[in-house]
Amino acid sequence: MKSKIISLFLLTTILTLAVVSAVTITSTTPADLTKSRTLTNFTITNQGSESVNVQLTALPLVFDDGKSHTITVTTSSPIVYNGLVTGQTTAPINLAYTGDTTNFVIGQYSKNIVLVASQVGNSTNNSTLSVPVKFISTFCKSGETGSNNLSISSVDIRNNDGDDTEWTPLDTISVKVKVENVGDDKVSSTYVEMGLINSDGKNIVSNLDQLTDKKISLSTINSGKEKTAEFTFKIPTDFKEDTYHLVIKTYKSGKEADICTSYSSDLDDGQGYYKTVTGTREPDSDKQVVVDNILSSPEETAQCGDTVQVSADVVNIGDTDYPDQFKVTLYNKDLGVDLSQVVQQDINQGDSYNVDFSFAVPAKVAEKSYDLEFRTYYDYDSDTNKYNEISNKKFLKTIKISGNCQNAASTTPTAQLKISAELDPQTPEAIAGNQVIVHTTLKNLGTTDNTYALSVYGNSAWSSLVSIDPQTVTLAPGQSKDASIVLNVDNAAQGDKEFTIRAAYGAAGDKAVEQKVSLSIASKSSGTDYQSVVNHFKNNWFIYVIVLVNLVLIIAIIVVIRRMVSSPSKEYQ
Repeated sequence: MKSKIISLFLLTTILTLAVVSAVTITSTTPADLTKSRTLTNFTITNQGSESVNVQLTALPLVFDDGKSHTITVTTSSPIVYNGLVTGQTTAPINLAYTGDTTNFVIGQYSKNIVLVASQVGNSTNNSTLSVPVKFISTFCKSGETGSNNLSISSVDIRNNDGDDTEWTPLDTISVKVKVENVGDDKVSSTYVEMGLINSDGKNIVSNLDQLTDKKISLSTINSGKEKTAEFTFKIPTDFKEDTYHLVIKTYKSGKEADICTSYSSDLDDGQGYYKTVTGTREPDSDKQVVVDNILSSPEETAQCGDTVQVSADVVNIGDTDYPDQFKVTLYNKDLGVDLSQVVQQDINQGDSYNVDFSFAVPAKVAEKSYDLEFRTYYDYDSDTNKYNEISNKKFLKTIKISGNCQNAASTTPTAQLKISAELDPQTPEAIAGNQVIVHTTLKNLGTTDNTYALSVYGNSAWSSLVSIDPQTVTLAPGQSKDASIVLNVDNAAQGDKEFTIRAAYGAAGDKAVEQKVSLSIASKSSGTDYQSVVNHFKNNWFIYVIVLVNLVLIIAIIVVIRRMVSSPSKEYQ
């Protein structure tokens, strides 16, 4: 009997619980807030069979872009709605935001208002509902409007010198944007505009070099058609290490508030509103000081005998400052160009200096194109008067020589002089970071007295000239004289190198005899201690011979004395 009563009680409880209907409410979705739309609203409807009380929680909503820019969303409407009967809908619940959105980071931000609904008279029967509130900061001044007219179908970013979204000073960038008319009517006066937003929220697109215009006209786009705009530009030398947002918008000129979209699926880092670009500076020390914007006059073609003016910008694109001074060289063996210029200025990150060179085109060269080679030297050490860094590449400018040139058979009209060269015994090995002395012998093979002015060229890429002694040599027919050439070998030099000794003669010094000299440069760590020991013995052998002879004599005397002492005389036996 008891079990029947208990079963009946449980059945009654289950039936009672089943009768209680679940609380069900719905809401409309608020329109997205934008820079121009500061107000929005939504409503709540009781969809259940019981009357409910509803309370709004999680207000106010604070949107933060992570860069100290915030907006706050509040409501002027009631936050509690009591006694909503079945099917009843509230009046619009108004939402508004306050805060400066001028530099708000572009992107989509979302937060939720939480609605808590409970049955009237039975608070245990309740449910919650989240109402999403979005704030969209876009490149369009009034937010996304008329997106059913224009659409950005693709954004293609290309970097000519590395990662497409990692930009370093002097990189050349191309951004192609395809715009499609997805509406039923043509759209006239269509424009595409590009922006580059830094981490402070500022648009720095105007700082990009060689950007013709930040906006491009596509004129009229008919329904169902698309057109392409291409932006090309160069990254400036003072481009900072930062995170940037590349943004694009297309709009109808004069009616951007009505037709503008900045959304593209290719701008996928900002939920369709931007692409993240990383600004970097060159980390490799031997790539940090470069030559750019090389110009020559005449611009393309020069004649033999012309004076060529060459200018260039020397730029620090790296992440390191270099104080005191730096050097630039200009070289071409065939044209006899071996020039250098020392700029006594710091060259820090983003610094750019202009250098100028000039040279005369020889009368006797082949009519063809020549590459002028620039190199940079930096990280100057005042204690050693040397540069610790040399650019790892040569920066080239091609110049064409054509016209007014004589037959370029040889720079030596007749064999008037014999030049021979070898390493001086004081420096039998050329070692990086040290001085090397080249012993030179000149012999006059002609029939008249001649005075020769000595110089060298072709060495500036791996060494610097210290001295030539003597610089001028006068030789009678058949006479020979010696000269010493002292070079400072760069710390980074290694391997086989060469330079040319030039002996100019004649009334105007317009005749010359040249001799190439080849050297093998050893690194600092290559057996210099062993070599110095060998050289020491070579230079002082006679001293060691005398010491050895004396040592033998001393040993002989000691042996004789010992024998005399140890052998007793016969008369005592």
